[in-house]
Amino acid sequence: MTTVKKIIDISGRLLFVLFVLVSAFVFAMFQGGVVSWTIFYVILPFAIYSIFLFFYPMSNMTVERTIKTPHVQNGEKLVVTLSIKRRDRFPLLYTVASDKWVEHELAILEVAKLKHLFIFGFHKEVEWEYEIEKMPRGEHVLQGLEVEVSDFFGWFRKTRFIEAENTILVFPKITGIHYVPFDTQYDQGTMASPLNIIKDTTMATGVRNYQSGDRMTWIHWKSFARTQTLMTKEFEDRRSQELFIIMDGRQTKMFEELVELTASILKEASSHQAGLALMTSGPKPSLFPFIQSEERLHMALVHLAKIKPTIEASLADFDTAFQQGGSIVLITGNPDGPFIQSVLRSVKNVKSIICLVVVERDDPTFQRIEEDIRSAKSKGITVHLLRREQFTDAFSEVVRF
Repeated sequence: MTTVKKIIDISGRLLFVLFVLVSAFVFAMFQGGVVSWTIFYVILPFAIYSIFLFFYPMSNMTVERTIKTPHVQNGEKLVVTLSIKRRDRFPLLYTVASDKWVEHELAILEVAKLKHLFIFGFHKEVEWEYEIEKMPRGEHVLQGLEVEVSDFFGWFRKTRFIEAENTILVFPKITGIHYVPFDTQYDQGTMASPLNIIKDTTMATGVRNYQSGDRMTWIHWKSFARTQTLMTKEFEDRRSQELFIIMDGRQTKMFEELVELTASILKEASSHQAGLALMTSGPKPSLFPFIQSEERLHMALVHLAKIKPTIEASLADFDTAFQQGGSIVLITGNPDGPFIQSVLRSVKNVKSIICLVVVERDDPTFQRIEEDIRSAKSKGITVHLLRREQFTDAFSEVVRF
């Protein structure tokens, strides 16, 4: 139906141009005189150009799109360059290029910046760049470029859509967090912790020079007998920090802050070689177990970039993602009874459950949240309130709590 309308529109515009040209000619023939023929000869080149434009093949145009900022976080600037090329030098006048995104994205983007008016002229290539200052988190699809050319007076217009699909993934904003382990486990988990506090004194891995504060039982006496120099045994460090992060995927005013905090904790904890797993609740819960490599961390961050709030908050099976004895970190903006109960039904023999509740200043629902917090604490869950500006100290605040 759209194609039929376009054909009717183009045909109608061509008939209008021909009608103007014929009318001017008839008027000059019957009226006579210099003025009448002057009007006809003035209109003639514009009408001829419109007729040539009707037969101009826009199919020889191609588009190249370059994303100059391929890795964008929520709220950061996106820079896109578009290049329109053609094979001939037919003079094109007013040209409007519109970069087309998926329709539901247009409501949140700066639509005016997606259009550009220029005069193509005799050039075979025209380049255009636009910027969007604050990109929202999510997966954004660019479908192609719509090019519209027009004659001098807008009598005749011609449009062509050129497919050029790109996908832009805007990741959640990563906030630098001061990492402090929630708890210290001995001989647990799959990853070695970077903190050297507890040592396995049955496994000496080498010797080093004695330092003030070393225990007498750590001194390597055989080496001292040979060299008369105090040497200290080095032991294998076998501690680990296991974190299972559960993000509440339900709709809330603070949903973007929940995603930001979850992504920031994942990024920071993985850089400290903590054993990690991630689950996001929803009608179809998503589970990312054993995040121990950059590739698996990237997969989890891609999921957080695409995630959208839901109504339901069901959880998947924990057993495939989590070794017993670690810490569960709940990240939510609504610690109500059903969500907390669904977590408690699924856990067995965990060392601790920490619930980070993201709130905003002067929240009218804060009184209800306080009641939910008291209920969660009565079930043995450590609850800590966080505002966005407190994300940097999220770990240390929980340790002091």
